[in-house]
Amino acid sequence: MEEVQLKVSGMACGGCKAAVETALQSLDGVASARVDLAAKTACVTYDTGKLGRKDLLEAIEKAGYKAE
Repeated sequence: MEEVQLKVSGMACGGCKAAVETALQSLDGVASARVDLAAKTACVTYDTGKLGRKDLLEAIEKAGYKAE
């Protein structure tokens, strides 16, 4: 398991926070995903054997937000 912090832009409300968390948590291999709306970050713990950083970024972008 690895924990990574990603910068997420485009979030403006609690609904945005929930959408990003849901997108990340729906991935097989994500153990936890916590979004800090004020800091515009997502802290994700995931199984590196199943996912890579690129997969996390793609999930956030598919939800309609920018991530790096």
